Amino acid sequence: MRKISVVLVVVLAAGLSGCGGEGPDERRGNLFFKNGKYYEAFQAYEKAVAKDAKLLESQEFAEKFKNAYYYYGGALEMSGSLDSAVKYYILGFNLVPTEVGICDKLAKYFWEKEEFAEGVKYFKRLVELDAESPDTDKKWAVMGEDYYALGYSLFKIKMYTEAIEALKQSLKVAPQGAFAKKAKNALAAAQAALKK
Repeated sequence: MRKISVVLVVVLAAGLSGCGGEGPDERRGNLFFKNGKYYEAFQAYEKAVAKDAKLLESQEFAEKFKNAYYYYGGALEMSGSLDSAVKYYILGFNLVPTEVGICDKLAKYFWEKEEFAEGVKYFKRLVELDAESPDTDKKWAVMGEDYYALGYSLFKIKMYTEAIEALKQSLKVAPQGAFAKKAKNALAAAQAALKK
């Protein structure tokens, strides 16, 4: 009888630990996400990570967690609460810092708010991510724009040497791009400011 009880406890414990290695909080998060309840999903994922931080080593889990933040942020943005949404975009991007879409959204948000110091971080990352994309005319146009925005942001926070380098890169990758004239003007202003 004792042997049966031990086997039964082991079988029950294995069943409770989850299917496919998922713990109960991760399973709940997955169910909430599947049903479009992103707020509840990321809360469940947060609980799962609080119990086992190694979950974040799994790219699959990090993607699900990031998407829960991103979709919840998207819902907030659609309801007119962009400032609130940004908090969740940042959390999602911190989980998966290779997500170009979120990085672009954050860079543009801080650009529009004229919070250039914060925007520099995202424009720098955008340039890195853009550089990894396949060579196309669009790639170089986008990189020219991103380098311009990075350079201008650096100029606004008085980091003139770095601004000059970024603006030169903008002109190098997209010499005829939509932002070439602005890049030339910003470059001249940064060079003049550096001489003062």
